[in-house]
Amino acid sequence: MSTVSEPLLHAAHEALGIPLRYAQAGSSLALAAMAGAAQCIELAHYPRLDVVDTHHGTRFYYHAHASRRRPDNEHGHFHLFAQGSQPGDYAHLAGISLDARGQPIRLFTTNRWVTGETWRPAADVELALARFAVQTQGRMAPVARWLTAMVRLFLPQLVQLVRRRDAVMARRSARQGWEALCEDRRLDVVTESRISLTQRIQQLGC
Repeated sequence: MSTVSEPLLHAAHEALGIPLRYAQAGSSLALAAMAGAAQCIELAHYPRLDVVDTHHGTRFYYHAHASRRRPDNEHGHFHLFAQGSQPGDYAHLAGISLDARGQPIRLFTTNRWVTGETWRPAADVELALARFAVQTQGRMAPVARWLTAMVRLFLPQLVQLVRRRDAVMARRSARQGWEALCEDRRLDVVTESRISLTQRIQQLGC
């Protein structure tokens, strides 16, 4: 009998099944993430106004841009957020990179200037990740379900990345100063980890 929890089994099913259905239709998760756009314009948000879930207080968008930390095989990446109590108050939770086939290849955290977020300590981000869910209607609904599943499957790895993020920022701010560090364009990605969805599911025994 499997010892894997029902939520993890469901997440594994979604994380594998949604890209498979896109592939069977001659598409991919990477193309679906572009929300119907014919081409990926650097730094543009897909969809244009982001996907916003007011019920769960979460949002995301997909985009692509150059970075010295960007993997050579990256097509683009998602940014995931938790909404704060005030308009414009949001915290960046994680980035998830895709290759051109729509396979997830990297998780990462960012410096404050990258998304203009309201900085939250690791403990707050961990709580937001643990309850993360995002839902929407229309063409982006399967993408939202896939992101929800990915956060659930990779929650331990995401927590470690966020904790390491805070450790890196604390160490560097001791030399540089907090505000200067948060606006330092030389530091975009703070922590990152290469991932394999297949290996993660095998590890869980799903």
